Amino acid sequence: MTQIIQEIKKTQPVTVLLCTAERGDSLVPTVTSILSATGNSRCDELLVIDQSADGRTEKAIAPFLDDPRLRFIRSATKGKGISLNFGVEWAKNEIIAITDDDVEVFPDWLDGHLEAFETHPKVALTYGQVLPVDFDSSAGFIPIYLFEQDRHVKTFPDKLEARGIGANTCIRRDVIRGLGGFDPTLGPGGKFFACVDGDMTVRCLIGGYEIYETHKSKVYHYGFRSWEQGRKLARNAWYGIGAAYAKPLRLGYWKTLPIPAHEFFNYALFPFIKKTLRGRPQGWIPIKSFLQGFVAGWKAPIDQKTLRFIAE
Repeated sequence: MTQIIQEIKKTQPVTVLLCTAERGDSLVPTVTSILSATGNSRCDELLVIDQSADGRTEKAIAPFLDDPRLRFIRSATKGKGISLNFGVEWAKNEIIAITDDDVEVFPDWLDGHLEAFETHPKVALTYGQVLPVDFDSSAGFIPIYLFEQDRHVKTFPDKLEARGIGANTCIRRDVIRGLGGFDPTLGPGGKFFACVDGDMTVRCLIGGYEIYETHKSKVYHYGFRSWEQGRKLARNAWYGIGAAYAKPLRLGYWKTLPIPAHEFFNYALFPFIKKTLRGRPQGWIPIKSFLQGFVAGWKAPIDQKTLRFIAE
């Protein structure tokens, strides 16, 4: 049942949540871009949750600790889903913007997100664009998310082409808390490795809320992966996608079926078939990993109230 959500006012402050681990000095450009962004006049809190095993990251951002907006918290836990839930609980503002620890935000990156919340009261989750920095495409790739027009996702079919990623997203805290928070078994460091954001998208739709993708919001992504690293990333990503999208089907939410079907056929099976017909059979990893993740997710215990996997 959709809860009543508060109106977002044009002067309402924002928390920026940054979950990180083992970044050290490389986190400095991210923090610098967030604190200096001119569009961040409504950002009165940057909450950094550090799951690093050592103190390199804390030392690297020590020069920023005099800024009253910055809150730095060390955690001995592991997993992005856990960090996200800490942020949801500890943030002081209703609107929480979330980005990754290997990006630089555009000066006005918050504007599109906030406009969506102010204009559409049922929107609980927004996504923006993720652009690549310059890199050698012969050596690897950078995960990106580009689109030219806004998307207002109200139904499960609307979700099919809306595939926003967690490097540029924004949430209503009270709604996410009401849904039980993020699933800590999903995402980097979790049992199922990935899809913590896609899972929350589907759970918001099941809960009667809406999603909005704003092309106005942009961040630069520095997350270069070699082709060898890409194979591991693909395995983890597709395993998590399969597991996450098995949950609602297992609980009888059959209206969500188009989402995993679209992911599997359009982005895993059909590309493999096309390459095979051209005499270059490649792309078996997404098919195999999705099916393995789907079976694992189907078998795993699920909290029927929150639609989160029950940690074993």
